[in-house]
Formats: sequence, structure tokens, C-alpha cells
Amino acid sequence: MRGWLLLAMTCAVACAPPGSPDGEGSEVPLLEDPQGSIRLLLNPPTGKGPRSECVAEVCTSLVELIDDSEKTLDFAVYGVRGMPRVMAALTQARDRGVQIRGVVDRDAAGANYYSDTDAMVAQLGHVRDDGKVDERRAKEASRTVVPEPRCGRPEGFQGPVQCLAYDLGDRCLLAAHSSREPLDESSAIMHNKFLVADSRWVWTGSTNISDTGTGGYNANLVTVIDSRRLATAYLRELDQMYEDGRYHEDKRSAGPLHVRVGDAEVQLLFSPQDSPIREAIRPLIKGARERIDVAVFYLTHKHVTADLIDAHLRGVEVRVIIDATAASNGFTKHELLRAVGIPVKVEDWGGKMHMKSAMIDGHTVITGSMNWTTAGDDTNDENVVIIRDEALAAQYGEFFDELWTAIDDRWLRANPDPESRDSGSACEDGIDNDYDDEPDAEDPGCGEVPPPRPPLPPWQIVAKHGRMTCEPEMMGRLAARR
Repeated sequence: MRGWLLLAMTCAVACAPPGSPDGEGSEVPLLEDPQGSIRLLLNPPTGKGPRSECVAEVCTSLVELIDDSEKTLDFAVYGVRGMPRVMAALTQARDRGVQIRGVVDRDAAGANYYSDTDAMVAQLGHVRDDGKVDERRAKEASRTVVPEPRCGRPEGFQGPVQCLAYDLGDRCLLAAHSSREPLDESSAIMHNKFLVADSRWVWTGSTNISDTGTGGYNANLVTVIDSRRLATAYLRELDQMYEDGRYHEDKRSAGPLHVRVGDAEVQLLFSPQDSPIREAIRPLIKGARERIDVAVFYLTHKHVTADLIDAHLRGVEVRVIIDATAASNGFTKHELLRAVGIPVKVEDWGGKMHMKSAMIDGHTVITGSMNWTTAGDDTNDENVVIIRDEALAAQYGEFFDELWTAIDDRWLRANPDPESRDSGSACEDGIDNDYDDEPDAEDPGCGEVPPPRPPLPPWQIVAKHGRMTCEPEMMGRLAARR
């Protein structure tokens, strides 16, 4: 539950490609790795349930890198569940003399979300975590006073409040978003999913080492990169966590990194020190001229939402796919996007929409481990890869079109219950898809007469009535009326 809540929290210069002048007019050097290569591995959510066998390409590609490693394996992963083939490959690599080190996530109490993480740590050794940092953060947060929101609190929601006002020209879109239950904002997660082999090969993306991730049940994207320059950057990031004990806001930025890998131009950013949403994702959305296709688990970032709305209003074709569990979160922004006419589909699979990705104007792909949330940009340990390559963008676009077509059009207007007959095999997959501790038949959503879905926070579009801007103070009156 902790990981889910934390994830929820939460062409001008703007669209210039990597290596172009930045907003200050300075030139960001474009490094060269001409012999390198990049592959996108896109996993469709077509399975009937999680599996521990390593069959999906997002898994076999990882095992191949581990099996071929000769000197070093360095990783940062959220955790491990199942996947004995991956564990066997790591153990065999260690036994033949490969040096292995890694980091995983732990909360302030020392717990990890995934059931086999502790066994992996005990088996491999040389695996560290952010638990002590989270313990310190929790103590500091206990002395923090949270101010009252500038707008009214939506009825039935107890978490921190986002006051939202989006300018639609002569009208304002108003909302107050919050979580249904109190939210511990002191925690942050080590949410990366990357492995570096022999200081050259990088396996990274949205795929967790689990029976639903590398097991192939969820929609995911893996990027396999052959680039010593990018591998060095990932190793430098791991050094901060493993060697220096720096996680979350304690990490230091090494500055912008732009590398030409083969024919592709790549920008690499780490959270939170590089602010990927502010420094890369938002400028790309603002600079889009024709098309934006977004496929993400969580979309709760209020400024990204504003940028997508602005893109739609200036005529850019915007489409969004999000996860059904995320669509029930009190901070989700998909209803606001729908309110202004942006087509948003909520997936109706058993597995999750677990990608954290987008394609811009047929030339750029955004991928990595980071959900489009405030926590993803500001506190969690994440990596984001921006790839400018028309062939890879076309590959992503084709995959997105297939996912879009596969989702029933009724979910353009409504939200399927993630633990119900509306969501594919969700009632028979053995997974607690909506994180309520009631999997499959135990969940009322899988019963003969499913209960109604709990409402999301209200929103309203109102006239400006002479105002120049849309202000959060307008939302206080909205919340009081509803």
C-alpha cells in the first residue's frame, strides 16, 4: 500500500532536441557514442495472469545481459518477487567471479513491497537500501506543520489537498484533489529499475523484477542501451546511493547529459536532482505541434496536466492511456483532461498499464521508471530517458495504437473497476489489483452485483466573469457549494 500511495502523490527552445541551446542560451554538449545502439522492448498486457517463468522479452533481455557479463553487474531495483531464472542468473554470475552490487527500496520500518527482496539481498550480499534515509525523513516530518489548503477540501477525502485552476480562455476548470485516506508525505521510494553490465550495457525502463513485471503480465517498456557514456552516468548515480548513502533529495546532479547513441540522440535525467518533469517532459509537451501519445501508470502532476490541456487547446492531437487502479486515485487528472475534450482511455486488462512513457510529434520517445507525479519528480529515486529517433518513435506509436484499439471505447467515458469482470482476468489472477487486501473472489467488485465505484473529487468549468486569470481562491466557493 505504501508504494502505491507514494506513487500517486503524486518549436521554440522548449522542444529543441538534445544538444540544442537550452533556455539560458548556452550550448549543452552532445557527446558521441557512434558504435552504440538502443532497443525498445514493448510488452503487451496479453497474459492471463502473473508468471514466474522468464519468457517475455523484457525478461529474457535482462537474463541475457546477466549471463553474458564478465566483470561487473550494478543494479538499482524497486524490489524482487518471483523470477527464479533472474535470481539464478545473478547467482551464477557471482559464482563465476562477476562483482555484483545493488540498491533496493525500503521504508522507514525496513520493509520492501516485494516478497522476495529480502531473500535476494541475503543471497547476493552487497545490496544496500534507503531505509535509514526514510527513517530520518519520517522524524523530520513529524515536526512539520501542514497549512490548511487555499481551497475547500472535497468531502470524504482526508489527504493533502491540491488546489487546481486551469485557464481555458474565457473559462476556468476548477477542482480540489486529495487522497481518500491520510497520506504520509514524509516517505520517498527508490523506484529505479535498471541494471548495468560490464560498464557498457544498460537495461532500464518501467519493468519491475516481478511476476507481473518481467513476468510479462503488465504493459511495460524496457530500453536496452549499448553505450559506455550512458552506462557511466548510471554507475555514477548508483555510486551516490550505494557508496555515499545519498538518496532522494540528498543526491547531487552531474548536470545535463546528452549523448548521440548510434543514430539516436539521448538525454538522461535522474530524479529528484535533475527534475525530469520540469526540465525535459514539460518542455517537450509545450513544444509539441502535432501529436502527443501518453501511456502512464499514474498521471497526477498538476503542471503536466496544464501543459497537456494547453497543447490540446492549440490543436495538438493528444491521447492518454492510464491504469484502472490509478484512475480511482483521488489525485488522478484524467477526468480533468476528459472535461476539456482530450480522449483518455482507462485500461481494461487484468494486468496494469505500468509504462511511464510518451511519444511526441513522431520523433521523440519519453521512457524510464518515473510516474508523472510530484513525488516522481521531487523525491523518489528515478531515471528518465528521452530518445529522439524517428524509427523508435514509429515503433512506439504503432504499439500505442494497438493498445488504444484494444481498449473498449466505453472506457473513454467511464472507469473500469480494476478488480472486477470489467478488467479482463483481474478476478482470477491471484493479484490484489486495487490494493484493498481483497484479491479476486474476495473483492466485492468480482461479485455478481458489484458495488458502485467511489466518486472522484468534483470538478467544474465556470466562466471567468471578467477575471484575467484562474485562481485557486475560486475553488473555495466551488467546494463550499458542492
